Amino acid sequence: MSYQYNIHITSKKVLIIFSSISIGFLTIYYLPYLFDIKYNYFIRDYMNITQEKNVPTFFSFIIMVCVFLVYFLIYKEKKQYYWLVISLFFLYLGFDDMFKIHENIGSDVGHRVVEEGLDKEFTSYYWQAVFMPMFALFGLFIVYITSKAFLKINCKKCIVMLFAGFGLYAVAIGMDFYEGMDTDLFWILERFETLEYDDIVDLMRATEEAIEMLGGTLILASLLKLKEIKISLS
Repeated sequence: MSYQYNIHITSKKVLIIFSSISIGFLTIYYLPYLFDIKYNYFIRDYMNITQEKNVPTFFSFIIMVCVFLVYFLIYKEKKQYYWLVISLFFLYLGFDDMFKIHENIGSDVGHRVVEEGLDKEFTSYYWQAVFMPMFALFGLFIVYITSKAFLKINCKKCIVMLFAGFGLYAVAIGMDFYEGMDTDLFWILERFETLEYDDIVDLMRATEEAIEMLGGTLILASLLKLKEIKISLS
């Protein structure tokens, strides 16, 4: 006797489940700073939202792969190649989350700039100078194309979610830029006297990662109004 299992990924399910997981990762990271809590090895390393190649990183990868899959399904239906290009961009972002491609390339460029004595103007992480103009332009293209598709189905809520998702990415990038400027963060330290400078930086990085997860979740939830994911397993 064979059994068939149907997995139906909807916008509402994604919003509830993925947002809860994102906030959960951030909460796990914040708790030791707020209370006297000692984590075991698994939670400290494999649930750390600021580290690479662990559970939160894999979760970010899953979000991007789901976004890629929805855009790819739209391409298969409409046969317009810009949907394929957009889908492949999000697939790249998934692997970028896993392997920190833009940070590694940015660091390499930064070292070369410093060696050449050209480091005179840019004051934050070099990956932003290298990648952000390209990411920003392509992001605007994605928003334009996707918003047109939402208007065709008269889904204004989808457009709001899409803009909110990309807006959260912009907030996370802004926080990353500010952190990379090596500011003294005195205005935060004055309010949280029990925390040291390195603690504040760690919490900012964790918050940035969670904001990116929530941004990806909103983008995915909006897209699922265009094309839901249905998987049958037997």
